[in-house]
Amino acid sequence: MTEKKNKHPFLLIICIGLAIIIGSLMIIVNEINRPIRHDNQVATEIAKKKTNLKNIDRVTRFVYNEVGYTVSGTSADGTSLFVVITDDGKQVTVYNQNSGIDEQKAISSIEKSSNLKKITSSRFGIIKDKPVWIISYLDQKDNLVIKTIDFKTGKEIKSITTY
Repeated sequence: MTEKKNKHPFLLIICIGLAIIIGSLMIIVNEINRPIRHDNQVATEIAKKKTNLKNIDRVTRFVYNEVGYTVSGTSADGTSLFVVITDDGKQVTVYNQNSGIDEQKAISSIEKSSNLKKITSSRFGIIKDKPVWIISYLDQKDNLVIKTIDFKTGKEIKSITTY
C-alpha cells in the first residue's frame, strides 16, 4: 500500500516538469518569431501608406544581397499589386501582378523542366532592378535547387543546386 502512495507524487512531479518544459518552449518559439511578425506588420503599414493597397494577401521576406519585403494584395480599384520594400523602408517599388507571370506559372515552368520532388518556397522580389520569382525546391535526390525566374518573360535566369 505504501508503494502506491509514493508513485503519485512522482507522477505529479513529472507532469509539472513536462508542463514547465512545454510552456518554456512555447514562449521561446513565440519570442523567436516576434521580429518576423513585427517586420511583416511594418512592411504592411508602409505598403498601405505609400500605395493605394487596401487588401493584403501575403507578406514575404526576400533576401538576395539585401533584405526586402514583398507585400501582395489588391488596390482600392481591384488591381492586384506587388509592393516591394527595402529593409530600411525608404524605397518602395510597385508592380502590377498582371504585367508578368504569376506564382503558379513560375512553379509550372519548373515542374516541366526538372525532377521536382517538393516545392519549399516561392517568393517575388527584385534582383538588380529586375522583378523575379525565386523558387526553391527539393529534387528527386533531395538536393536543394533554387531557380530565379524572370517575372516579365517567365524564362529561367539562374539555377543553383546544392549537394
